[in-house]
Amino acid sequence: MVKKKGLGQIVTDLERQINDDYNALIQLTVEGLGTEENSPVDTGFFASSWKASTQKVRAEDKREDHAPWSKIYETRQPGGETTWSSIGNQWVHTDKKPAQSRIKPRFEVPEFNFKRQPTVYIGNTAEYAGYALESPKVANFIQGEMRSLVQQTFGDKRPGRIFARTGSSSSVFGSYTKL
Repeated sequence: MVKKKGLGQIVTDLERQINDDYNALIQLTVEGLGTEENSPVDTGFFASSWKASTQKVRAEDKREDHAPWSKIYETRQPGGETTWSSIGNQWVHTDKKPAQSRIKPRFEVPEFNFKRQPTVYIGNTAEYAGYALESPKVANFIQGEMRSLVQQTFGDKRPGRIFARTGSSSSVFGSYTKL
């Protein structure tokens, strides 16, 4: 027997779908930013430090305080020169990337409720995030790929088609109108 859904259940189902889509978009955004294609990568710490929160994300985490990134500069390959960099205010090896750069997300993306938490901040916790964001990779992702992620996540899902018989017809199938 088919169970009837009341208007209240339809609203509940719709809110659940919007909430699922909202969380999927947040998850896809954090995952997308945490890649070498969309974040500058030297040690991998910056790309690993994207976070979603209901509060503004503070850029205060030092790479040196978090393994495995704290040891990466100590294990560089030979060849290249070391110079002072304003990015992170530290000595850096300019000619070669670290031998062991590693991207590993540091934060779980929590579940959000679009009604209770209509604003979600996605930011980076690396203390040098302000400098790293000068790379066009992040801006290109936000201004380019985000549009397709939003459309993909919130776009119309093709529902089943419903037709109702609206009158008699001489044909065997009668006259149907798409609802």
